[in-house]
Amino acid sequence: MTKILGPPSYENWMVSQNGKQAHEAYECPLFTDADIDGEALEGYGPYQFLNAGHIYGPSGDVRTAIFFRVEWHLHLSMYEYRSMDKTDLGYYHGGDANDEIAALLSLALGARIKAGGITREFKRGLDPRGRPSSWDYHNDPVFTKSTSGQIVPSATGKRSLSDLQPLQLLPRMTPFAAIALIRSARLYQEALWIAESEPSLSWLLLVSAIEVAAACWRSGDESFVERLAAAKPQLVELLRSTKIQNLVEQVAAEIAPSLGATKKFIDFLITFLPPSPTLRPPIKEQLSWEERHLKDVFSKIYGHRSHALHGGTPFPQPMCQPAFKRDDWDAPYEKPYGLASSYLGGTWLVEDTPLLLHTFNYIARGVLLNWWNSLVP
Repeated sequence: MTKILGPPSYENWMVSQNGKQAHEAYECPLFTDADIDGEALEGYGPYQFLNAGHIYGPSGDVRTAIFFRVEWHLHLSMYEYRSMDKTDLGYYHGGDANDEIAALLSLALGARIKAGGITREFKRGLDPRGRPSSWDYHNDPVFTKSTSGQIVPSATGKRSLSDLQPLQLLPRMTPFAAIALIRSARLYQEALWIAESEPSLSWLLLVSAIEVAAACWRSGDESFVERLAAAKPQLVELLRSTKIQNLVEQVAAEIAPSLGATKKFIDFLITFLPPSPTLRPPIKEQLSWEERHLKDVFSKIYGHRSHALHGGTPFPQPMCQPAFKRDDWDAPYEKPYGLASSYLGGTWLVEDTPLLLHTFNYIARGVLLNWWNSLVP
């Protein structure tokens, strides 16, 4: 049987721990609009994170703030020449080892971070100070700001490279867990990157990041009634109100087999849910952290996800609004305000648009970080 390999950044770290000498090294820039403090030069195996020394400014423009230095111990042929006798998704996620580490940093720090191309190489027998390089296929990432106010304001501000401890867990995972983590982190990274310009797509990517993690976490062995209650709680209440014996069970047996993903999504979020935010708006504008309410909220989110993917209807505009904060509040609205909203031919009652994108970003990141910590045996 062919050995299943983990992602390249994971395998390179594993090989380095076995004492194999690096055969080359390189540097590439990491782009962000966050303000980066400190460096991380030890404790991350073959990887170092050097501060580019950018002077903080008010613009929040994306720029090179970190240089990622890599010692490469792995022979690339392990990845370049895979068996071609059948389709095999392997560790594929659409990027290389630099993209993998950048995505894990984005999740760990809750900041927009993307990798650029290799800019300097260090090879045996060549200049010990390295040689400039520009052959890499990467283009500098392009970030588009919101024109109507920040949609996820928590993505900007100061970040410290001393807060990368979750990354140290990577070589202690199984290859399967490492693949799931990096795929989920890549989706989270993209969701945060486009949140200011394409919030509806950002919603989809955040939900997908959770789905990838939930699929790794549990295959789903819940009953049909549990699946139906998670996906369509109002339908279950209606069926029970008829007082017809076994009606819920009969209906669940007919339609629940297609609803397992909804319950898995909700259960995963509830299991790894972070505590409510420290800074919050007045209680009237807060999202209730009560479990029963959150289950209903997460069910509606998954419903919007299905409408977007299968019906072509984007996430509701009220859930994609900027995070508005009054001057005397500690934090912005966590959910849309008002009783209903109408926009470009659509109308939504407030109960159908239960939270804003920045609120779900807080939940999704907290959930993924808690799950990340659980992946180490």
